[in-house]
Amino acid sequence: MFEGILNLEKEALERLTNERRASGSIPQEVDNTLSMLGVHWDEIDQEYFSMDKYQAEVYEILLVEYTRENYA
Repeated sequence: MFEGILNLEKEALERLTNERRASGSIPQEVDNTLSMLGVHWDEIDQEYFSMDKYQAEVYEILLVEYTRENYA
Protein backbone atom coordinates (compact mmCIF):
# COMPACT_ATOMS: atom_id res chain seq x y z
CA MET A 1 0.00 0.00 0.00
CA PHE A 2 2.72 2.48 1.01
CA GLU A 3 4.69 1.73 -2.17
CA GLY A 4 1.59 2.51 -4.23
CA ILE A 5 1.21 5.90 -2.55
CA LEU A 6 4.88 6.70 -3.14
CA ASN A 7 4.48 5.73 -6.78
CA LEU A 8 1.49 8.05 -7.18
CA GLU A 9 3.39 10.86 -5.49
CA LYS A 10 6.40 10.35 -7.76
CA GLU A 11 4.21 10.39 -10.87
CA ALA A 12 2.37 13.52 -9.69
CA LEU A 13 5.64 15.33 -8.97
CA GLU A 14 6.95 14.36 -12.41
CA ARG A 15 3.79 15.72 -14.08
CA LEU A 16 4.03 18.97 -12.10
CA THR A 17 7.70 19.31 -12.98
CA ASN A 18 7.01 18.72 -16.68
CA GLU A 19 4.16 21.25 -16.63
CA ARG A 20 6.31 23.91 -15.00
CA ARG A 21 9.21 23.26 -17.35
CA ALA A 22 6.89 23.50 -20.37
CA SER A 23 5.02 26.61 -19.29
CA GLY A 24 7.73 28.34 -17.28
CA SER A 25 5.50 28.73 -14.23
CA ILE A 26 2.33 27.62 -12.52
CA PRO A 27 -0.38 29.79 -10.95
CA GLN A 28 0.71 31.31 -7.64
CA GLU A 29 -2.31 29.79 -5.86
CA VAL A 30 -1.21 26.30 -6.94
CA ASP A 31 2.37 26.99 -5.88
CA ASN A 32 1.16 28.23 -2.47
CA THR A 33 -0.97 25.12 -1.99
CA LEU A 34 1.91 22.84 -2.94
CA SER A 35 4.16 24.65 -0.50
CA MET A 36 1.63 24.14 2.31
CA LEU A 37 1.63 20.42 1.45
CA GLY A 38 5.43 20.23 1.65
CA VAL A 39 6.08 20.18 -2.10
CA HIS A 40 8.67 22.70 -3.22
CA TRP A 41 10.41 23.76 -6.44
CA ASP A 42 14.14 23.05 -6.55
CA GLU A 43 15.74 25.96 -8.42
CA ILE A 44 18.98 24.07 -9.02
CA ASP A 45 17.59 20.80 -10.39
CA GLN A 46 14.49 22.52 -11.81
CA GLU A 47 12.07 19.98 -10.36
CA TYR A 48 9.47 19.59 -7.64
CA PHE A 49 10.34 17.56 -4.56
CA SER A 50 8.54 16.36 -1.47
CA MET A 51 10.00 17.60 1.79
CA ASP A 52 8.61 14.50 3.55
CA LYS A 53 10.46 12.18 1.17
CA TYR A 54 13.65 14.22 1.45
CA GLN A 55 13.51 14.12 5.26
CA ALA A 56 12.91 10.36 5.24
CA GLU A 57 15.96 9.86 3.02
CA VAL A 58 18.12 12.04 5.28
CA TYR A 59 16.92 10.21 8.41
CA GLU A 60 17.72 6.86 6.79
CA ILE A 61 21.25 8.03 5.97
CA LEU A 62 21.72 9.31 9.54
CA LEU A 63 20.37 6.07 10.99
CA VAL A 64 22.88 4.04 9.02
CA GLU A 65 25.71 6.42 9.89
CA TYR A 66 25.01 6.63 13.62
CA THR A 67 24.40 2.92 14.13
CA ARG A 68 27.71 1.80 12.65
CA GLU A 69 29.98 -0.02 15.11
CA ASN A 70 32.92 2.27 14.60
CA TYR A 71 30.91 5.46 15.10
CA ALA A 72 32.79 7.63 17.56
